[in-house]
Amino acid sequence: MIEQWHQLFSGNLLSQRYQRGEKLSAAESTALSECVETWRSRLMDISWFMRVLNEGIARQANAEDECTGRFWEGRFKSQALLDWVSRFILGEKQPSLPAWRM
Repeated sequence: MIEQWHQLFSGNLLSQRYQRGEKLSAAESTALSECVETWRSRLMDISWFMRVLNEGIARQANAEDECTGRFWEGRFKSQALLDWVSRFILGEKQPSLPAWRM
């Protein structure tokens, strides 16, 4: 399990020491076991995987666009569409389409 985690991430000091074959104390082994259980659950969690996947994409996109923040934040706005939908929901008989659609 630790090897699988280290293929994706650097792990922590205890897991790195374990990988090198160093002897761990009982307390260190217990702490490492708790980390391994957390890592195991994360590797089986699709939501966590998507978050990690998105982080790399966001970092690259932010560097290219020279901006900060969440990946989609400020990049795409659909305000005109939201305005049209809200007018439609509120009952305007025939709301005019947003300017970008004309």
